[in-house]
Amino acid sequence: MDRREKIVYKCDLNGRGLEIGPSLRPVVPKRDGYNVETIDHTDKKGLQEKYAAQGHNVEDIEEVDYIWNGEPYTELTGKTDYYDYIIASHVIEHTCDLIGFFNDCSAMLKENGILSVVIPDKRYCFDYLRPVTSISQVIDSHLNRSLVHSPGSIYEHMSSACKSSGDIAWIHPCLPVGLETIHDIDSAVKTYNEALDQTGYIDIHKWVFTKSTFELLIYDLNCLNLINLQINASFDTLGHEFYVSLVKQDSEFIPDDKIRFELVLRVLDELEPADINPALTAQVNILNEKVTDLKNQVNTLNNQISGIYGSATWKAGEKIQKLYRFFKFSP
Repeated sequence: MDRREKIVYKCDLNGRGLEIGPSLRPVVPKRDGYNVETIDHTDKKGLQEKYAAQGHNVEDIEEVDYIWNGEPYTELTGKTDYYDYIIASHVIEHTCDLIGFFNDCSAMLKENGILSVVIPDKRYCFDYLRPVTSISQVIDSHLNRSLVHSPGSIYEHMSSACKSSGDIAWIHPCLPVGLETIHDIDSAVKTYNEALDQTGYIDIHKWVFTKSTFELLIYDLNCLNLINLQINASFDTLGHEFYVSLVKQDSEFIPDDKIRFELVLRVLDELEPADINPALTAQVNILNEKVTDLKNQVNTLNNQISGIYGSATWKAGEKIQKLYRFFKFSP
């Protein structure tokens, strides 16, 4: 299956759809006949100007139905229990209130409707150096009704964002090479100070996941009755992203300790201490091997030099040089 097939795997494409943040390349374009509406942060012209300035081809950008300014999606669209599916590619990591986002989408979906999300895997993008999102962070942001990202979240994003060989994302299962931070510490501090007095939205990756940590989060949120979206299908990381289809289920969720523990073990497999930073470990090993080789070369050269100094040829040559200097400078 290709990328698009994984995204729409559980979606009823004959039904009514909503795509949140399609930006440059909608997954289900209107021009292809899909009965779909879109939400984005600006209109078509604004998107074209934004992405053209970044050097992108903007031919696939379509008209935007709803321009989002921070209000609940149900308020923006005026629709509840309406859509058969919703697609959000590389959206949820930017949200301020993740639980609020899930519940907003659920409210717009019909029973058994699908929310299909595409999420960056932190191991293969500029989130590489950051810890995975904890459920406490997600719950606290929801209870605080966060409408903008906190200064702490902004500083973490700015100070930890990195690139590998100049790229902000790389291909699974490749390890990053030549890691370096994107922003210097002065920029991170400056943005943090600006965030202390912010009145508007500063865009960052608030949430950081691997596939298993995301699946465990969804399970726990259901255990707590904080959402009514359950995982219906998922696909492993391809490139730098993974794919999850969530289904709206209004029936009671019954927690199962065995299932949850299996999820925990899968998280441990992904984040095994020995593998938490495999790229850095690999780079250190390579450098250590190079250092060892250089030391061996130096030792070999030293032995060769010592051998030359101790050789009969060198000693005879040394006597000849002394005689040469004596006769050359004698009156």
